[in-house]
Amino acid sequence: MRIALALLLLCGLVLRLWGTSQGYPEFYGHVDEIGVAASIWNFFRSGTLQPTEFTYPAFYSYLVAAGIWLSGLCGLVPRHGGLLDSLVLESFLNPAWAALVGRGLSALLSGLTLYLTYRLGREACSPRVGLVAAFFLACARLPVEQAHQALPDSTMACLAMLCFYCSWKVYCRGAWADYLWAGIFAGLVVATKYNGAFTALAVGAAHLKRGEKGWLKSGKWWAAAGCGVGALFIGSPYLLLAKQQYLQVARYQVSSLEFTLRDTAPWWWVVRGLVQLELVVGGLMVAGVIWACLQRRPLDWLFLAAWVPSFLYIGSWTRESLHYLLHFYPLLAIGAARVADELAGRLPTKPGWQYLLIGSWVLPSLWVGGMRVRELAWTDTRSLAAAWIEAQVPSGARLAMTWLPYCPRLELETNRQSLREYCRGKPALLGQLEKAWAGKPAYQLVNLEVWLKEPVVPEVYRGGVDLADPETRRVFSRGWRSLRQLRELGVEYLVLPEAIYGRYLQGDPPAQLSAAQYHFLKNRAYFAQFAAGDSTQMVRVADFSAGPQVRGGPIHIFRLLP
Repeated sequence: MRIALALLLLCGLVLRLWGTSQGYPEFYGHVDEIGVAASIWNFFRSGTLQPTEFTYPAFYSYLVAAGIWLSGLCGLVPRHGGLLDSLVLESFLNPAWAALVGRGLSALLSGLTLYLTYRLGREACSPRVGLVAAFFLACARLPVEQAHQALPDSTMACLAMLCFYCSWKVYCRGAWADYLWAGIFAGLVVATKYNGAFTALAVGAAHLKRGEKGWLKSGKWWAAAGCGVGALFIGSPYLLLAKQQYLQVARYQVSSLEFTLRDTAPWWWVVRGLVQLELVVGGLMVAGVIWACLQRRPLDWLFLAAWVPSFLYIGSWTRESLHYLLHFYPLLAIGAARVADELAGRLPTKPGWQYLLIGSWVLPSLWVGGMRVRELAWTDTRSLAAAWIEAQVPSGARLAMTWLPYCPRLELETNRQSLREYCRGKPALLGQLEKAWAGKPAYQLVNLEVWLKEPVVPEVYRGGVDLADPETRRVFSRGWRSLRQLRELGVEYLVLPEAIYGRYLQGDPPAQLSAAQYHFLKNRAYFAQFAAGDSTQMVRVADFSAGPQVRGGPIHIFRLLP
């Protein structure tokens, strides 16, 4: 059993580390990584722990910043004077290093989650269930894909599993240490990502399941709650110190959960998504939830106490993505393992054949997930577009782009000037910069999108939209620069990834007179002119799309005609 566990953990970790360097040394990973990395680098540039990215709490960013500092101490970052100066310089010259460190952290903590899943499955059910659950989780597509991203999800999932495990210990023995650690991990879950907040309910369920009377007067319970609150604000202190920024983003996030350009299927998308993504194992996970509702064993109560409110809340979102429920994957894997163990045990075969049968159930998702990880090592279409621009477009030219994470990463003159200002009085650093920039072109950037001082609402929509809603106000405050305005600004080339506009050229707009309909029609009208390719105003000079050993969405480059 120990050898099987060791091999399983090793293979699971390799699967998570394989492809971690996708897009490096450029910054071509998940689009949200850029905002998180910028906030992390700002810790070193400003000499403060105040974040600049308020979509997530800051605990994950602090962990990655600590990893970057450690990488500098270990000599993995080129030294240019002191360590702090070297890290600041690295933030400009090699910003994707933060993503690489963050992805490594995600992969390692995702690997740790496998072991915790085995431990909990073994203690709550049986060694065989624990091993099968860890096996299912090791091969599941969603945890593997999330482990390749420098985002808080895998870290939050690991902390949630630690909370579930300590909650199980609270039920089993109720020691002070169990309560305190369960509270600490519950607080750190929320300090990492908000959607894990319902994890804390497992602590309360474990306490109640022990059958202790007068639980509201329990010192252990209140100590756990106090540790949770303390861990939350120690892990992410600017939830208090910069509460206005966090509240502003939170209001927008809540508002955007009701904004959609297509039909949605509340709650059903969770069930459908599990089966579509994880295939046979996903079906076993769904069966495991039903089994938990019927059996209602002690671990089932802990799971359901957190799962039911999470399912009801997150399942109602218009953003239909299972990664919001990633922290339940270990317990879903345990539930799937229980069902698989029950099914295999009913077969008149030897245990070896039963394990072989269970192993065959993960092959479909393992194959699809493995192919996805393999693709991460391929050349990105953004790399090809950047190489073409640097070879064909002279340095100093003015380019128009929008939503930069989907666009090729290029050297910008404004960034170089800012770095020269930073290095003023530091001739050695400035010399290193000029040496790094020699022979590499830099460009001027014009954003296709503009923000209006006040929202502009067409008359036909005025009676049906609420500008007090943050998402609605945002939609009517966004505009696009016309081709005439781009020419007046001296733009020579447009870089347009289909990831930005492709959705607006397909399908039908929302039927009602709403902000979503206006957003769809406005963007369709604007980008249709580029899709049509008006030869009197512009000409398409380059196209890049996925193919053999190339991944990513199509990117088109246009040259504006005089």
